Amino acid sequence: MVLKEAYRRKTVRKKTKRIVSLILLGLIVFGAVVGILYLLNKHPDSAEPLPQPEETSSPDEENVPEEVTLPEKIDFQSVIDAWVQSVGGNKSVLIYDLERNEAVGEYNIAENYNTASLYKLFVVYEGYKRVQNGIWRGDDPAGNTGYTISKCLDLAIRESHSPCAETLWAMIGHGELDNIIKNEFNIPNSDISHLTSNVSDIMKILKIFYEHTEISDEGLVSQMKDSFLNQPITTYNWRQGLPSGFSKANVYNKVGWDYNPNGNYWNIYHDAAIVEFPELDRHFIVVVMTNRIPFEQIKALGTEIENQVNKY
Repeated sequence: MVLKEAYRRKTVRKKTKRIVSLILLGLIVFGAVVGILYLLNKHPDSAEPLPQPEETSSPDEENVPEEVTLPEKIDFQSVIDAWVQSVGGNKSVLIYDLERNEAVGEYNIAENYNTASLYKLFVVYEGYKRVQNGIWRGDDPAGNTGYTISKCLDLAIRESHSPCAETLWAMIGHGELDNIIKNEFNIPNSDISHLTSNVSDIMKILKIFYEHTEISDEGLVSQMKDSFLNQPITTYNWRQGLPSGFSKANVYNKVGWDYNPNGNYWNIYHDAAIVEFPELDRHFIVVVMTNRIPFEQIKALGTEIENQVNKY
């Protein structure tokens, strides 16, 4: 019995030690877990910052164009109003800012006029397009004019050469040109077959010349620009109107007129121009269409436009 009791006590002691050991091990493990959790969750101010991913722009952000800063608006309405009050006759005026892409002065812009030679603007641009696209060859003869197609395109603007313009117009076809003007140039209100247009539509064809998105050949572009800018006096002075009113601008213009020698007046005097101020890098379209107003008054308008620019 004594041995049995001693064995029992010894067994109890072993079990007690084993339980105590397990408890101690559990406490150690628990303490370790608590310590790890503390380290993982301690206050952010005391933690080393985690590396942040580099900021990247989304594809949409990359494709957002930079904001374009428009130049200051030059308002010509007061200039036009004063000019309109100073002259008699019938008149329409439109000034368009090519940098801001907006009209900056206008008067009576919807009234239709006989185009006189301004119809040549539509013929010539379509002609340059056809040479650019290979439909016409510039060195081929232009009908019976004695000139090539390229030379006639030049002379129709530089000297308002009517035989050249009429030949090119016939080569295009009057009805076909009307369709092109309406559907390709997006100028639906002019009737060039009947020589009818207004300052708004003439502004639009000049804007097409200015942008010339369909004409990339440098030789054609250079010839086109030069024919508007350099127009030597022949039988007539083609630059006696708007261009002669400017002193600091390059004026690329085309006139259309009809002079009545018996009455000594201009039945028609139109002047349509792209006016460039190189020092300011500013460009405007100025279109004047008139009846019974002398070219000296058109010149005066050019001077007042330049004076207004000089104030800015």
